[in-house]
Amino acid sequence: MQLNKGSQGFRLLTPGNPKTEKGRAHGYWTFILHFAPADLSGFNVCALSTVGCRKACLNTAGRGGIMAGTGTLSYNLVKRGVRNEIQRARRLRTRAFFQFRAEFMQELAKEITKAILKARRAGYTPVFRLNGTSDIRWESVPVAGFPNIMSLFSDVQFYDYTKLPNRKNVPANYHLTFSLADGNDTMARDALANGMNVAAVFRSKETVARYMESGIDIGGTCVPVSRGDDTDLRFLDAPRHCIGLYAKGNAKRDTSGFVRD
Repeated sequence: MQLNKGSQGFRLLTPGNPKTEKGRAHGYWTFILHFAPADLSGFNVCALSTVGCRKACLNTAGRGGIMAGTGTLSYNLVKRGVRNEIQRARRLRTRAFFQFRAEFMQELAKEITKAILKARRAGYTPVFRLNGTSDIRWESVPVAGFPNIMSLFSDVQFYDYTKLPNRKNVPANYHLTFSLADGNDTMARDALANGMNVAAVFRSKETVARYMESGIDIGGTCVPVSRGDDTDLRFLDAPRHCIGLYAKGNAKRDTSGFVRD
């Protein structure tokens, strides 16, 4: 398994981005694992992805979408082979996960250990998002004799977004927020009934503010909306809420119903 050295010496984890770094003000340092989403690597890492979420995915937001002479990359451009350095690294990382699973998981465990030491030395509590741009059931991926990476690091908080409403045997230190998209309102309602929060992408900051006053209808249930862009620390959210995020990157031009107006 050969992977390029990335940011701050990490090959798998990203030590932060503008959104996750907001958590530093609250004492947390988030480390993220980014794969090539959906089937962009040749392996599908987003089993229930929708047309809208593929087009609006944060995979092409920020530096991931910048490519000289091309403008902002899109899902379709990347699928056709137009890739910058970040897209190539995410594709390579994803293929390594599927083709060299045991070696990949050993490296991930090493990097999590390194990240924990790095964060704690700097005075922060380390937290981890392993599905930065994917939707893998990490609770089902064993590592080093443990049933999953969360069990190996049982004193560390993990969290993710997911479109899979039937996640089972989820460790106590793994917090999941269901991701509302085009056409999955019924599953979102079931996720709420199972005690999960639901995250939704709204057209603008102003749209989020409007829904914070009225709530949002999800499968016939009016759910209170709270602002989700102040931090990325979803495990701190109040329960049974819709977490309102405003559209970024390619999501600003969404017409599929993924972005709520």
